[in-house]
Amino acid sequence: MSDNHKRYIISVMAADRIGIIHDITRTISAMGGDLADTRQQVLQGYFSMILYASFPKKLSGQDIVDALTAIDSEHPFEVSVKPVTGPPDNGPATMNSRYVLTARGSDRIGFVALVSGFCADHSINILDLSTTTGSDDTYTMILLVDLSRCPPMQVLRTHLEDFSTENGLSLLLQHQDIFRATNEIGMI
Repeated sequence: MSDNHKRYIISVMAADRIGIIHDITRTISAMGGDLADTRQQVLQGYFSMILYASFPKKLSGQDIVDALTAIDSEHPFEVSVKPVTGPPDNGPATMNSRYVLTARGSDRIGFVALVSGFCADHSINILDLSTTTGSDDTYTMILLVDLSRCPPMQVLRTHLEDFSTENGLSLLLQHQDIFRATNEIGMI
C-alpha cells in the first residue's frame, strides 16, 4: 500500500437480504477501496460484516459512510468507520501459536463468559469466536486463539482439564493446522 492510501476498519449491519455482500463490495471497489480482510455473519435475520480496507487518501471516513448508507435507502445500513493508524498490526500470533479451542456443554446463561474468562485468566487471546445452540440443547463455542502469551502447553492442558471437569464442559484444544486438516472440506 502506498502513502496515497488510508486504512480503515468498517462495520456494516442491516437486515439480511440477497445481494448485500455484492452491494457493499461493489461500492467499496467503485471508491477505489482495496479489501484486505473481511468477516461476515448473519444472526437472527441481521447481516453484519467487518472489513479492513485501504482507500485513496482523498476519501474520508465520512465519504465511506455516506456511500455505504446510500446503498439501500429503504433499509438503511448501520455503518461505522474507524481509521487505522500506524503500521499494519498482525499481532503477536504466529501460525505456530494459533490453536482452535472447542467448548461444548449444556446451554446455560453465562456460557460464553465462563469460557472467555478462562481464556483471559490464562493469557489466551481470542482471535475469532463462533457459537451455536444445537437442537439437543447443547451449546458449542469454537474459538481461534493465540497461545503466544500463555503458560507452557502441558500446564495449560492441565488447567483445561480441571476447568472442563469443574464446569461440566467438553473442551478440545487443537493446533489450527490439525483442526483444518480434520474439519475442512476440500474444494472441487
